[in-house]
Order: sequence, then C-alpha cells, then structure tokens
Amino acid sequence: MKNLLSDVAERTIQNRLQKELGLPSRHAAKKPLINENMRKKRVAFCKKYINWTVEDWKKVLFSDESTFLTFSCPKKVRRPIGSNRMDPRYTQKTMKHPPSVMVWGCFSFQGKGTLYFLPKNETMNGTRYLAMLEEKLPVVMAIHETVTFMHDGAPCHRAKKVSKWLADNNFDILDWPGNSPDLNPIENLWKIIKDKIECHDTGSTEKLKESIKKVWCNEISNAVCQNLIKSMPKRIYQVIKSKGQMTKY
Repeated sequence: MKNLLSDVAERTIQNRLQKELGLPSRHAAKKPLINENMRKKRVAFCKKYINWTVEDWKKVLFSDESTFLTFSCPKKVRRPIGSNRMDPRYTQKTMKHPPSVMVWGCFSFQGKGTLYFLPKNETMNGTRYLAMLEEKLPVVMAIHETVTFMHDGAPCHRAKKVSKWLADNNFDILDWPGNSPDLNPIENLWKIIKDKIECHDTGSTEKLKESIKKVWCNEISNAVCQNLIKSMPKRIYQVIKSKGQMTKY
C-alpha cells in the first residue's frame, strides 16, 4: 500500500501540527536526569520542609560553585537584511576550549555573601573546600544571622574531614537531595550573573573574574536575593506536586 504521507510536504505537516493542533516545535528544556531513587529523595526532602515558612528560609545560607567561561555561547544579533552574516560585527567569537573560572559563592535573605575564586586550572576538592569554609563560613553566617548552611552533595562537600569539621563546630546542615538545582536558588543567581556579564569584556580569565566581582557587588540587589529566598516554599510545593520530577525553577 502506498504511503500517503510520502506525498505530503514536510512543511505542510509542520503547519498543521502548529496551527491546527497547537503543537509548535520547541527546544526541549535541559534538566538533570532524575532516576527513581533521586525522585524519592527529593520528595522526602520536600515533605520534611513543607511546613517551613519564608521566615525559616531566611535563616539559611545557600551556597554552590559555578563555572564561568571567558567566551560565552553564541548570542542573537540584529543584522540588517542583505548584510553579510559573517561580518565580525554580527558574529559571536568562540573557542574550542575556552579558559574558565570556577567560583564558590553564597547568599541569604540578607543579601550576597562572599566569593571564592579557585586557582587557575584547579577544581574544588575536600582539602581546599575545608580551608575555605574555616576561613569564611563562621564570619559570613554571623553577618547574615543565619543558623543553617546549605551545600549540595558534591564529593568535596561530603568529604569526611569537611563533615567532621561542620559537626565539631555545630553547624546545622540541610540534608540536601542530589540532582536538585531547581531547589537551590543560588543556581538562579548564577544565571542572572552570567546573563549580566555577557555585555562585559571577558576575553581573559582576569577580565572575567573582574566582571563577576563587579556584577556581584554592584548589580545584584538585596531585593533579588530576597525574592529568591521567598520562592523556597513554592519550590518545595512544586517538587511534591510533580512527585519529585524537575520543576520550572
């Protein structure tokens, strides 16, 4: 039997799907894979903290590391009709392996905390992480009047020496579930910073670090931090509603 679809133009099918069935083609959202065990842990965590109010979340210091590239992904440009697409003014410069900067940061309802830039070409490990916490964490938590510290389950965060130091110094730690960037509002803060530095000259690691510092110090208001903290009850609710699957956050 002749395949009737073979006589239908691809464009016709696309138009029918979009206009008649309301099914336009969209880029799929990129989210971490959540297996069954992770899903259950996410639900258990959220049920544990479902009754926490914004007042409770105000007492938490959120933290995480993030990597910034000296050259960002291609951006959209407004190019006049008939102009050369390859004109340098309308291209985004890229590199196969651009230099990068890894930075640790923290924040709370009170505002931004501190930044810690890792040495060039080095990643966070248990020894470095512990040294940084010993230097910064007690001071930052005192300034922010927080009583609970949040960090995720990265290997360096769960190193025995780190866990022992936190316990010995009576830090209250959230039992954070794995693969849960949607629950950590600092992920949104990193995204805001990355969007803002797109208009900066970040062609070298030093320029990139300076841009991150400038945005962190001058362009992230306390209101931004407060709104992110206020979103925590909604994040908790959405994870429970989705039965542990990833949410819009």
